[in-house]
This record gives sequence, C-alpha cells and structure tokens, in this order.
Amino acid sequence: MEEVHWWHITKRKICSKLINKYRKTKNNIKILDIGCGTGKNLEELSRIGKVFGIDNSIDAIEFCKEKRGLNNVTLASAQKTGFSDDFFDVVCMLDVLEHTDDKKTLIEIHRILKLNGLLLITVPAFNFLWSRWDEVLHHRRRYTRDSLGGILRKSNFKVIKISYMYSFLIIPLIIIRLIKSIMFNKHYPSDFKISSKLLNKLMLVVTAVESKLIFEGSVPIGTSLVCISKK
Repeated sequence: MEEVHWWHITKRKICSKLINKYRKTKNNIKILDIGCGTGKNLEELSRIGKVFGIDNSIDAIEFCKEKRGLNNVTLASAQKTGFSDDFFDVVCMLDVLEHTDDKKTLIEIHRILKLNGLLLITVPAFNFLWSRWDEVLHHRRRYTRDSLGGILRKSNFKVIKISYMYSFLIIPLIIIRLIKSIMFNKHYPSDFKISSKLLNKLMLVVTAVESKLIFEGSVPIGTSLVCISKK
C-alpha cells in the first residue's frame, strides 16, 4: 500500500519538503531512517542525500536489500543504532517513536546527530483516537503537540516546526474504527485498504491543500503530527 496509498504518499512528500526547507548543508548529507521498514521512505530520501536505514525486523532488512537494492540497511534498534557520535545530518523517525521508549530513543538520536542536525518525526495524535488499530500496530502511546514538543525540548532539541496532519480524517476515523471494532472481534482488518481509486486520487488533492497550510503555518488538529527539530 505504501507505493500507492494517499496517506503514505503525502507523508513522504511533506517530510522531503521539510528537510529541503530547513537543512543548511546542501551537499553530501547523511540521512538515517530509523524503522525503515520495506524502504520506500529511503528511496524518497535518497534524492536528498546518502541514506542509511535500520530496522529491528530481519524481514524488512532483507526486503530492502533484495527488492529495492538498498545496501546501507542494518538490523538495529532505535535505542542502540550502532553508529558513532555526530554522524548524521538528518535522522528520520516516521511513525516509529510511538513504538519505543521515547526518552531513551531521543537520547540515542541526539548522540548520533551532528550539531545543528535535523530530526524529523511523525507520530499518531491524540489519545481519544486510540483504537484497536493502535493495538494491532503495537503502539505504546499517541501524542499531542504539547507532549511531543515537550519531550523533544527536554531531550535538548530545538523545535523548528510542529503541526498536525490529516485534520479532515478525525470524524470519519472515529466512526469507521468504531464500526470495525464492533464488526470484527477476532481479526481487525487494515486501515490502509483502498476501496476506490477515485477516492484515493481525491484524498491526494485534499492533502495537497492541507500540506500548503502546514508549510505556511500549522494545522491546529489532526490524526497525526509532523515535527522537525534540530540538535
């Protein structure tokens, strides 16, 4: 789904634009994607600099190497990345921080980032949106703008921009997940199924409009958060 689903496409575009907007070093930058999964984000980030990826799934690492031809991917965790101090210009954690001990993870990221290096994070937003889908994905928590910004500042990062995303999804998401939780007791189906190609295209248009609001200022509410900060 990450190849064609509007949610994944939009997130990749927003993250790439934020890095390009705020990075000071223009050439030969090194980027780490923590929790790189099957590597689609690495393909996008490779347009900006030299990419590295880590994941705690051997299946994900093998997929990145065999299917995408990505070589700089290794088996490691967010708290023990295996890289030396001050190594990266950019570190990305795209819907990964919520799976980890976030305080220990941010300490490790601070260590491997260069001075003035960028940390780009996306996370799910608002505890009132917690559902069985969070449990399926093994989330530990959801965040608010204040809670995410607060833990970043305590970890010695300076928040540059933080905004909610997918504001138009809140009401539909609550309704859909409530219905699914009632209908599916044993097996909870994926939220990323595409029922209509036309709807997928429409959502790409809607998120393109919202993306402009994110870059010009911020969106006050949404189902996810995006944040870029620096060491």
